[in-house]
Amino acid sequence: MEQTERGTPLQRLHDSAFRARHPLFASIELTYTCNLACYFCYNPVQRKSQKRTQPAPERAESPLTFEEIVGVLDQLKEMGVLYLTLTGGEPLMHPRFWDIAQAAKDRAFAVRIFTNGAALTQNVVDRLATLMPFCLEMSIHGAKAETAEALTQVKGSFQRQMNALSLLQGSGLRVFLKCTVTRLVENELADIKAMADGFGFPLFFDPVLTISDDRQFYPMELRASDEAIAWLYKTSGLNLGNSPFEREPGDFNCSVGTGTLHITPFGEIHPCVQWKQSVGSVREKTLQEIWATSPLLMAAREANLKSAAMLKDTVKEHAFCAHCPGLSQLKCGDPLRPDEQYVRVANIRSKLAET
Repeated sequence: MEQTERGTPLQRLHDSAFRARHPLFASIELTYTCNLACYFCYNPVQRKSQKRTQPAPERAESPLTFEEIVGVLDQLKEMGVLYLTLTGGEPLMHPRFWDIAQAAKDRAFAVRIFTNGAALTQNVVDRLATLMPFCLEMSIHGAKAETAEALTQVKGSFQRQMNALSLLQGSGLRVFLKCTVTRLVENELADIKAMADGFGFPLFFDPVLTISDDRQFYPMELRASDEAIAWLYKTSGLNLGNSPFEREPGDFNCSVGTGTLHITPFGEIHPCVQWKQSVGSVREKTLQEIWATSPLLMAAREANLKSAAMLKDTVKEHAFCAHCPGLSQLKCGDPLRPDEQYVRVANIRSKLAET
Protein backbone atom coordinates (compact mmCIF):
# COMPACT_ATOMS: atom_id res chain seq x y z
CA MET A 1 0.00 0.00 0.00
CA GLU A 2 1.36 3.42 -0.89
CA GLN A 3 1.67 5.88 1.95
CA THR A 4 -0.85 8.68 1.48
CA GLU A 5 -0.17 12.33 2.20
CA ARG A 6 -1.74 13.70 5.36
CA GLY A 7 -1.19 16.27 8.07
CA THR A 8 0.30 19.73 7.75
CA PRO A 9 2.09 21.00 4.63
CA LEU A 10 5.40 20.47 6.45
CA GLN A 11 4.46 16.89 7.32
CA ARG A 12 3.45 16.28 3.72
CA LEU A 13 6.85 17.60 2.64
CA HIS A 14 8.53 15.19 5.06
CA ASP A 15 6.40 12.26 3.84
CA SER A 16 7.15 13.06 0.23
CA ALA A 17 10.88 13.29 0.92
CA PHE A 18 10.89 9.97 2.81
CA ARG A 19 9.09 8.20 -0.03
CA ALA A 20 11.69 9.59 -2.42
CA ARG A 21 14.53 8.47 -0.07
CA HIS A 22 15.66 12.08 0.23
CA PRO A 23 17.55 12.89 3.46
CA LEU A 24 16.06 15.86 5.31
CA PHE A 25 17.60 15.30 8.73
CA ALA A 26 21.19 14.87 9.88
CA SER A 27 22.81 14.85 13.29
CA ILE A 28 26.46 15.18 14.24
CA GLU A 29 27.89 14.08 17.55
CA LEU A 30 30.58 16.73 17.85
CA THR A 31 32.24 15.17 20.90
CA TYR A 32 31.71 12.60 23.63
CA THR A 33 33.22 15.01 26.15
CA CYS A 34 30.69 16.21 28.71
CA ASN A 35 30.55 18.41 31.79
CA LEU A 36 28.15 15.95 33.46
CA ALA A 37 28.45 12.23 34.15
CA CYS A 38 24.88 11.00 33.74
CA TYR A 39 24.64 7.42 34.92
CA PHE A 40 22.48 6.33 31.99
CA CYS A 41 24.51 8.11 29.28
CA TYR A 42 24.57 5.96 26.15
CA ASN A 43 27.82 7.34 24.70
CA PRO A 44 30.45 4.60 24.25
CA VAL A 45 32.73 6.07 26.90
CA GLN A 46 33.15 5.41 30.60
CA ARG A 47 31.19 7.79 32.83
CA LYS A 48 31.47 7.80 36.60
CA SER A 49 29.93 4.79 38.42
CA GLN A 50 28.46 3.16 35.30
CA LYS A 51 28.17 -0.59 35.89
CA ARG A 52 29.80 -1.75 32.69
CA THR A 53 30.56 -5.44 32.21
CA GLN A 54 33.43 -4.52 29.93
CA PRO A 55 35.47 -1.36 29.32
CA ALA A 56 34.32 1.24 26.81
CA PRO A 57 35.93 0.70 23.39
CA GLU A 58 39.16 2.52 22.65
CA ARG A 59 39.49 4.53 19.45
CA ALA A 60 42.66 4.44 17.37
CA GLU A 61 41.58 7.22 15.02
CA SER A 62 41.31 10.90 15.93
CA PRO A 63 38.04 12.85 15.95
CA LEU A 64 37.07 14.80 12.86
CA THR A 65 38.94 18.07 12.48
CA PHE A 66 37.12 21.36 12.08
CA GLU A 67 37.94 21.32 8.38
CA GLU A 68 36.55 17.80 8.01
CA ILE A 69 33.34 18.81 9.78
CA VAL A 70 32.92 21.79 7.46
CA GLY A 71 33.42 19.43 4.53
CA VAL A 72 30.63 17.24 5.92
CA LEU A 73 28.38 20.30 6.19
CA ASP A 74 29.05 21.14 2.55
CA GLN A 75 28.10 17.60 1.51
CA LEU A 76 24.92 17.67 3.59
CA LYS A 77 23.92 20.97 1.99
CA GLU A 78 24.56 19.56 -1.47
CA MET A 79 22.34 16.58 -0.62
CA GLY A 80 19.48 18.89 0.35
CA VAL A 81 19.43 18.23 4.10
CA LEU A 82 17.27 20.84 5.89
CA TYR A 83 17.61 20.06 9.61
CA LEU A 84 20.96 19.64 11.33
CA THR A 85 21.30 18.59 14.97
CA LEU A 86 24.50 19.33 16.90
CA THR A 87 24.79 16.92 19.79
CA GLY A 88 27.29 15.03 21.94
CA GLY A 89 28.32 14.51 24.76
CA GLU A 90 27.83 18.17 25.39
CA PRO A 91 28.33 19.91 22.02
CA LEU A 92 29.27 23.18 23.70
CA MET A 93 32.36 21.41 25.03
CA HIS A 94 33.79 21.05 21.51
CA PRO A 95 36.67 23.55 21.18
CA ARG A 96 35.33 24.82 17.84
CA PHE A 97 31.61 24.68 18.68
CA TRP A 98 30.89 28.29 17.80
CA ASP A 99 32.74 28.07 14.50
CA ILE A 100 30.90 24.85 13.61
CA ALA A 101 27.51 26.29 14.58
CA GLN A 102 28.15 29.43 12.55
CA ALA A 103 29.26 27.36 9.57
CA ALA A 104 26.01 25.41 9.82
CA LYS A 105 23.95 28.62 9.92
CA ASP A 106 25.90 30.05 6.99
CA ARG A 107 24.81 27.02 4.99
CA ALA A 108 21.15 27.71 5.84
CA PHE A 109 20.50 24.60 7.93
CA ALA A 110 17.75 24.69 10.52
CA VAL A 111 20.11 24.05 13.42
CA ARG A 112 19.00 22.14 16.52
CA ILE A 113 21.34 22.13 19.51
CA PHE A 114 21.08 19.46 22.21
CA THR A 115 22.49 20.56 25.57
CA ASN A 116 22.31 19.71 29.25
CA GLY A 117 22.28 23.44 30.04
CA ALA A 118 24.98 23.25 32.70
CA ALA A 119 27.35 25.40 30.65
CA LEU A 120 24.84 28.14 29.80
CA THR A 121 26.12 31.40 31.26
CA GLN A 122 24.85 34.83 30.28
CA ASN A 123 27.62 35.13 27.70
CA VAL A 124 26.79 31.74 26.18
CA VAL A 125 23.07 32.53 26.01
CA ASP A 126 23.83 35.89 24.37
CA ARG A 127 25.96 34.16 21.73
CA LEU A 128 23.23 31.59 21.12
CA ALA A 129 20.69 34.39 20.72
CA THR A 130 22.94 35.99 18.11
CA LEU A 131 23.34 32.66 16.34
CA MET A 132 19.55 32.07 16.58
CA PRO A 133 19.35 28.32 15.95
CA PHE A 134 16.08 26.67 14.93
CA CYS A 135 15.75 25.42 18.51
CA LEU A 136 17.61 24.56 21.67
CA GLU A 137 16.68 21.25 23.34
CA MET A 138 17.72 20.94 26.97
CA SER A 139 17.61 17.86 29.18
CA ILE A 140 16.40 18.04 32.78
CA HIS A 141 16.57 15.21 35.28
CA GLY A 142 14.61 16.20 38.33
CA ALA A 143 12.68 18.88 40.18
CA LYS A 144 15.27 19.19 42.94
CA ALA A 145 19.02 18.96 43.26
CA GLU A 146 19.08 15.71 45.21
CA THR A 147 17.24 13.86 42.48
CA ALA A 148 18.88 15.42 39.45
CA GLU A 149 22.40 15.12 40.78
CA ALA A 150 21.89 11.46 41.65
CA LEU A 151 21.79 11.01 37.88
CA THR A 152 24.24 13.69 36.65
CA GLN A 153 26.74 12.86 39.44
CA VAL A 154 27.97 16.46 39.47
CA LYS A 155 27.28 18.53 42.54
CA GLY A 156 25.85 21.96 41.74
CA SER A 157 24.69 20.94 38.24
CA PHE A 158 21.00 21.30 39.10
CA GLN A 159 21.38 24.93 40.15
CA ARG A 160 23.41 25.65 37.03
CA GLN A 161 20.57 24.22 34.95
CA MET A 162 17.99 26.31 36.80
CA ASN A 163 20.13 29.40 36.24
CA ALA A 164 20.30 28.50 32.55
CA LEU A 165 16.52 28.28 32.32
CA SER A 166 16.21 31.71 33.91
CA LEU A 167 18.67 33.15 31.40
CA LEU A 168 16.86 31.50 28.49
CA GLN A 169 13.48 32.98 29.45
CA GLY A 170 14.15 36.38 27.97
CA SER A 171 16.57 35.33 25.24
CA GLY A 172 14.12 34.96 22.37
CA LEU A 173 15.39 31.43 21.72
CA ARG A 174 12.98 28.60 20.95
CA VAL A 175 13.58 26.18 23.84
CA PHE A 176 12.25 22.67 24.42
CA LEU A 177 12.85 20.69 27.61
CA LYS A 178 13.25 16.91 27.66
CA CYS A 179 13.00 14.53 30.59
CA THR A 180 13.78 10.83 30.39
CA VAL A 181 11.53 9.11 32.90
CA THR A 182 13.60 7.00 35.30
CA ARG A 183 12.87 5.50 38.71
CA LEU A 184 14.88 8.37 40.19
CA VAL A 185 12.39 10.99 39.01
CA GLU A 186 9.14 9.05 38.80
CA ASN A 187 7.80 10.62 41.98
CA GLU A 188 8.57 14.14 40.75
CA LEU A 189 6.94 14.11 37.31
CA ALA A 190 4.19 16.55 38.26
CA ASP A 191 6.76 18.85 39.89
CA ILE A 192 8.97 18.70 36.81
CA LYS A 193 6.01 19.65 34.62
CA ALA A 194 5.14 22.52 36.97
CA MET A 195 8.73 23.70 36.90
CA ALA A 196 8.79 23.70 33.09
CA ASP A 197 5.46 25.55 32.99
CA GLY A 198 6.87 28.10 35.43
CA PHE A 199 9.70 28.88 33.05
CA GLY A 200 7.31 28.85 30.09
CA PHE A 201 8.99 26.11 28.06
CA PRO A 202 7.36 23.04 26.47
CA LEU A 203 8.37 19.78 28.14
CA PHE A 204 8.56 16.33 26.58
CA PHE A 205 8.69 13.15 28.66
CA ASP A 206 10.22 9.95 27.30
CA PRO A 207 9.46 6.71 29.19
CA VAL A 208 11.84 4.55 27.12
CA LEU A 209 15.50 4.06 28.04
CA THR A 210 18.23 2.92 25.69
CA ILE A 211 21.28 0.79 26.28
CA SER A 212 24.72 2.21 25.54
CA ASP A 213 26.02 2.51 22.00
CA ASP A 214 28.42 -0.38 22.70
CA ARG A 215 25.59 -2.64 23.93
CA GLN A 216 26.01 -2.28 27.68
CA PHE A 217 22.75 -2.67 29.62
CA TYR A 218 23.47 -0.60 32.75
CA PRO A 219 20.93 2.15 31.87
CA MET A 220 18.10 -0.39 32.14
CA GLU A 221 18.57 -0.45 35.94
CA LEU A 222 16.82 2.94 36.01
CA ARG A 223 13.57 1.91 34.33
CA ALA A 224 10.53 3.55 35.88
CA SER A 225 7.63 1.61 37.38
CA ASP A 226 4.43 0.70 35.55
CA GLU A 227 2.60 3.11 37.85
CA ALA A 228 4.78 6.03 36.77
CA ILE A 229 4.31 5.26 33.10
CA ALA A 230 0.56 4.94 33.60
CA TRP A 231 0.53 8.35 35.27
CA LEU A 232 2.13 9.86 32.19
CA TYR A 233 -0.47 8.48 29.82
CA LYS A 234 -3.51 9.26 31.93
CA THR A 235 -2.45 12.82 32.69
CA SER A 236 -3.71 15.37 30.19
CA GLY A 237 -1.52 18.12 28.80
CA LEU A 238 1.71 16.11 28.67
CA ASN A 239 3.98 15.75 25.66
CA LEU A 240 5.33 12.23 25.27
CA GLY A 241 8.17 11.11 23.07
CA ASN A 242 8.22 7.94 20.98
CA SER A 243 4.44 7.94 20.58
CA PRO A 244 2.89 5.52 18.08
CA PHE A 245 1.16 7.02 15.07
CA GLU A 246 -1.43 5.95 12.54
CA ARG A 247 0.32 3.70 10.04
CA GLU A 248 -0.57 0.88 7.67
CA PRO A 249 1.46 -1.84 5.94
CA GLY A 250 3.56 -0.07 3.32
CA ASP A 251 4.00 3.04 5.44
CA PHE A 252 7.38 4.05 6.76
CA ASN A 253 7.68 3.54 10.51
CA CYS A 254 10.16 6.42 10.90
CA SER A 255 12.88 8.20 8.96
CA VAL A 256 15.64 5.60 9.38
CA GLY A 257 17.22 4.81 6.03
CA THR A 258 14.81 7.14 4.24
CA GLY A 259 15.30 10.65 5.59
CA THR A 260 18.08 10.81 8.15
CA LEU A 261 21.81 10.34 8.66
CA HIS A 262 23.88 10.33 11.85
CA ILE A 263 27.59 11.13 12.05
CA THR A 264 29.84 10.22 14.99
CA PRO A 265 32.75 12.35 16.25
CA PHE A 266 35.03 10.04 14.26
CA GLY A 267 33.24 10.37 10.94
CA GLU A 268 31.34 7.07 10.94
CA ILE A 269 27.88 7.21 9.37
CA HIS A 270 24.97 5.47 11.11
CA PRO A 271 21.43 5.04 9.73
CA CYS A 272 20.16 7.14 12.64
CA VAL A 273 21.22 8.21 16.12
CA GLN A 274 19.87 4.93 17.54
CA TRP A 275 20.99 2.43 14.87
CA LYS A 276 24.61 2.02 15.92
CA GLN A 277 26.11 0.25 12.94
CA SER A 278 28.51 1.97 10.58
CA VAL A 279 27.37 2.19 6.96
CA GLY A 280 30.55 3.99 5.93
CA SER A 281 33.02 6.71 6.85
CA VAL A 282 33.24 10.27 5.58
CA ARG A 283 37.00 9.75 5.46
CA GLU A 284 36.59 7.00 2.87
CA LYS A 285 33.51 7.86 0.79
CA THR A 286 31.23 10.80 0.13
CA LEU A 287 27.94 10.99 1.99
CA GLN A 288 26.05 10.79 -1.30
CA GLU A 289 27.85 7.59 -2.26
CA ILE A 290 27.16 6.03 1.14
CA TRP A 291 23.51 7.07 0.98
CA ALA A 292 23.04 5.60 -2.50
CA THR A 293 25.03 2.37 -2.27
CA SER A 294 25.35 1.11 1.33
CA PRO A 295 23.83 -2.41 1.63
CA LEU A 296 23.23 -1.88 5.36
CA LEU A 297 21.39 1.38 4.71
CA MET A 298 19.22 -0.41 2.17
CA ALA A 299 18.50 -3.10 4.79
CA ALA A 300 17.50 -0.37 7.26
CA ARG A 301 15.05 1.03 4.70
CA GLU A 302 13.57 -2.42 4.19
CA ALA A 303 13.15 -2.93 7.95
CA ASN A 304 11.54 0.49 8.18
CA LEU A 305 8.92 -0.47 5.59
CA LYS A 306 8.22 -3.83 7.23
CA SER A 307 7.80 -2.44 10.75
CA ALA A 308 4.10 -1.55 10.59
CA ALA A 309 3.08 -4.98 9.31
CA MET A 310 5.38 -6.64 11.86
CA LEU A 311 3.70 -4.83 14.75
CA LYS A 312 0.24 -5.81 13.58
CA ASP A 313 1.29 -9.44 13.25
CA THR A 314 3.23 -9.80 16.50
CA VAL A 315 1.97 -7.28 19.09
CA LYS A 316 -1.55 -7.69 20.42
CA GLU A 317 -1.78 -4.06 21.50
CA HIS A 318 -0.15 -2.79 18.29
CA ALA A 319 -2.47 0.23 18.09
CA PHE A 320 -0.68 1.58 21.17
CA CYS A 321 2.80 0.30 20.34
CA ALA A 322 5.69 2.36 19.02
CA HIS A 323 8.70 0.71 17.44
CA CYS A 324 12.31 1.81 17.00
CA PRO A 325 14.16 -0.44 14.52
CA GLY A 326 17.47 1.06 15.63
CA LEU A 327 16.90 0.28 19.30
CA SER A 328 15.85 -3.29 18.46
CA GLN A 329 18.92 -3.72 16.24
CA LEU A 330 21.15 -2.43 19.02
CA LYS A 331 19.64 -4.58 21.77
CA CYS A 332 19.07 -7.90 20.02
CA GLY A 333 20.45 -7.63 16.49
CA ASP A 334 17.00 -7.75 14.87
CA PRO A 335 15.40 -4.45 13.77
CA LEU A 336 12.04 -6.20 13.34
CA ARG A 337 11.77 -7.55 16.88
CA PRO A 338 9.55 -5.37 19.09
CA ASP A 339 11.42 -3.99 22.08
CA GLU A 340 9.99 -5.08 25.41
CA GLN A 341 9.86 -1.48 26.65
CA TYR A 342 7.52 -0.42 23.86
CA VAL A 343 5.38 -3.51 24.34
CA ARG A 344 5.21 -2.74 28.06
CA VAL A 345 4.09 0.82 27.37
CA ALA A 346 1.51 -0.46 24.86
CA ASN A 347 0.05 -2.83 27.45
CA ILE A 348 -0.20 -0.03 30.00
CA ARG A 349 -1.86 2.29 27.49
CA SER A 350 -4.31 -0.39 26.40
CA LYS A 351 -5.43 -1.02 29.97
CA LEU A 352 -5.89 2.71 30.53
CA ALA A 353 -8.03 2.93 27.39
CA GLU A 354 -10.37 0.30 28.81
CA THR A 355 -11.06 2.29 31.98
